[in-house]
Amino acid sequence: MADDLGAEIAKASQTIQRYTYPLLRADAQGLPDVFASGVFLGVDDHVYLVTAAHALRGTTTGLLTRGRSHLFQIAGRGTVSRAAGNDHFDIGSVRVDDRIVREHGIEVVPRGMLSSTVEVSNPHSRVICGFPSSMNKQARSLDRNTRTVKCKSYSFFGVAEFRSDFSVFDKSSTTHVGLEISPGTNDAGSHLSSPPSPRGISGGGAWLLPDLSRPHLAFLEGIVIECHKRAKRTYAFSTRLEHVLDFIAQTHKNAA
Repeated sequence: MADDLGAEIAKASQTIQRYTYPLLRADAQGLPDVFASGVFLGVDDHVYLVTAAHALRGTTTGLLTRGRSHLFQIAGRGTVSRAAGNDHFDIGSVRVDDRIVREHGIEVVPRGMLSSTVEVSNPHSRVICGFPSSMNKQARSLDRNTRTVKCKSYSFFGVAEFRSDFSVFDKSSTTHVGLEISPGTNDAGSHLSSPPSPRGISGGGAWLLPDLSRPHLAFLEGIVIECHKRAKRTYAFSTRLEHVLDFIAQTHKNAA
């Protein structure tokens, strides 16, 4: 039974990782360095890279991600959420040209994989996925001779029900999705006996898995913004997809 569960987790992880992208910037030596994650969404006939606002650092200049065979620079108009104090919404988006999507083979999350298009009762589990900077440090991922990066994505699973108190983390169940993380898989689908640190996974997708016996069914329901470790437990919080879509519609419309 455990082997069957591990196989289903690996299959679900492979499905999700297909739509997960690393975000990189060049350091002072011009060498690429992973710092966050993102997903690409189609909204109103446009494609947007969506990530956490703090990951964009207020600018899209020099922003890189992977293409079919090499890194490329993401160019486009970006918007980020702002707050007087801590930003508990924490979403940023960049409208990208359709030509870039086609040229680099970007996998845009299809509408049928958005949680807003389905109704799910009693789901089995949730998962966040991304390229944690803690697991993709430049010293480990960069080949300095070829100047190429081999970064890895990781999936962190947990039960669908969030049993902790959102308010303890200054979060709200109406705005956020909560997840207590259990061991997950790496980008090769290998099951991890103990979870690595998800630090630096901001901007990755939060996914709903209705039934692990059907691992091809995964629905994006949020964008990861924070992880916390308390009492040897790791918690992740994501901004719900419906609010992300509203943010994109409003901020890009207002910026047009």
